[in-house]
Amino acid sequence: MEFRQLRTFRVVADNLSFSKAAEQLFMAQSSVSAQIRLLEEELDLKLFDRIGRRVVTTDAGLKLYEYARRIEEMTDEIHSEVTGAKNVRGSLTIRIPETLATIYMPQVVDRFHEDNPQAKLNFINCSDVQLREELNSGRIDLAFLMTDSIHLGEVNVRMLRTENLVLISGPANSLSKRRKVMPDDLYGQTVLLPKTD
Repeated sequence: MEFRQLRTFRVVADNLSFSKAAEQLFMAQSSVSAQIRLLEEELDLKLFDRIGRRVVTTDAGLKLYEYARRIEEMTDEIHSEVTGAKNVRGSLTIRIPETLATIYMPQVVDRFHEDNPQAKLNFINCSDVQLREELNSGRIDLAFLMTDSIHLGEVNVRMLRTENLVLISGPANSLSKRRKVMPDDLYGQTVLLPKTD
């Protein structure tokens, strides 16, 4: 398995097209197809299903995609470190709830990109399902959660801050007239909770 084959595979998967990948990589389409065929033969797996003119990534292809992406990112990071490049290259994949991303990330992203203009940040909505596996496998690099506490074996967990929980209601709701609302007061009320947060 060669790096160029993985890169070719990743570009085909991004475009779901052999011809577009060939254009992007400045290669003949037959060369792209040959590299994918060699990769499939070596792995003894189908990476793409070809349905008429459509290309669909198989389940095995989706797994390989994450590794191919990470290998490319590590290659960029190695280049930055070894050459002593001033700016960090590569990317970070971060899981974060939408609420936190909306409130806190704009300033963080601006500051990060000032120092690292060639680095890429990928944000994905957060959930604690499979979080330990994703962090340990390198599928994601960092995660933020809003939770009371969490213990993930082999993962470095750090509490950053405490947030106040706020209940918001419309003016017609009977709870809006109270100065203090207790959990028992919510019985019988319709409460909307964002699942991902």
